Amino acid sequence: MDQEYVTNNMHPFFKTIQRKYTGPVFDAHTHLGSVKEVRTMVKYEKRFNVKKIFGIVRDYENRKKLEKAFPDLFVYATFLSIREALQGDTKSSLDFLEKAYEQGFTIGKLWFSPRWVNYFKSENFKIKFRPQDVHLNDPQLEPLFSMLEDLRFTLLIHVSDPDILYEKNYQPPSKYGVKKDHIDAFKNILETYPKLKIIGAHMASQPENLKQLDKWLDKYPNLHVDTGSAKWMVREFAYKKEEVIKFFKKHKNRILFGTDFVAGRKDREPIPGYYVNRFLSFQALFETDVESLQLPIPDPENDNNTKINGLDLSLDILSKIYWENSEKLFLSK
Repeated sequence: MDQEYVTNNMHPFFKTIQRKYTGPVFDAHTHLGSVKEVRTMVKYEKRFNVKKIFGIVRDYENRKKLEKAFPDLFVYATFLSIREALQGDTKSSLDFLEKAYEQGFTIGKLWFSPRWVNYFKSENFKIKFRPQDVHLNDPQLEPLFSMLEDLRFTLLIHVSDPDILYEKNYQPPSKYGVKKDHIDAFKNILETYPKLKIIGAHMASQPENLKQLDKWLDKYPNLHVDTGSAKWMVREFAYKKEEVIKFFKKHKNRILFGTDFVAGRKDREPIPGYYVNRFLSFQALFETDVESLQLPIPDPENDNNTKINGLDLSLDILSKIYWENSEKLFLSK
């Protein structure tokens, strides 16, 4: 970590925090930019003993540059192209997927945040927005999901956002839809494509509803979840510590540690705070028993009242979520 930054900018607790887990870390959710931007991210990842990183790239040329600069560090995923399919040209989306597979990609990312409605207007998608499922269940996408299953892809899906955003930002529902519908659309994908390995980003977008997610993990063996982002997880886990610990114990083999870092992102606090604050927040949440510690990340949707209540997870669970689960999912043959 950056000790000077911590001393001058963070609560004294973070100055003395010690790692409970000292093994290798696999960051299973990041977004990659230029080599320069990624180099900065990697510098801070390595300070927290990150040895492998799942990185999402925009294109193959970006991947080649990063592979040269950072050999053997990243597992690469590609954003899948679905705009063409939603506009009626399914073949072009299938061609994109086939080419990505030929280039060596076996992991894809799909993003279905309700904020997508804003892109329909700003980028002239020429698609009629359907708020009930954000197009996740569009029939034009069925061949794409089938091909992903046939090619044995692993698919990371961001399907929804925090409840608090639906309450405060995603209004009216007639424009953005309601969360239950979006989550149900994701459930339909899990049921329709049981052989497709799926990672539900951000605890499958429902850390607010672990009872339902518990049932999903019991029912759908093809589902894994990741822990991004620090703010979302801390906010929702703070008030139900016992329930969260029970959930992690039961599903310790299906949870991946992921930060959701975006290398080069300009709309967050300056570096090193962007990286250090989030890593230390995760560490305090997962590895300590701290109580009512102010989250060192702005959370205006929650009136900046978000507190960290540490889960103090066992070393067995920590080793699973920090390393073993991702190693098995992404590296094992």
